[in-house]
Amino acid sequence: MGGDHHQHGAAEGDFRTKVWSMTGGPNCRPKHWKRNTAIAMFGIFLTCIPIAMISVQLEQRPHHPVRPIPSQLWCKNFGKKEY
Repeated sequence: MGGDHHQHGAAEGDFRTKVWSMTGGPNCRPKHWKRNTAIAMFGIFLTCIPIAMISVQLEQRPHHPVRPIPSQLWCKNFGKKEY
């Protein structure tokens, strides 16, 4: 069952390099983190732009809003009524 072939830490070196953590543990500044962040932000940007454009096309409001809302500036479904 148990055995004596496991040596706890002494022969294997630093155990912290094998421990995963949300903050990165000892490697909290990985290589190319700025490049990876830029690539991720670019991907998010490329995903959100088409979604926003489709949202503008599909936006419909059965009643005029009581106060002005930002989407009135770019949505063509509102007309030219001043609020």
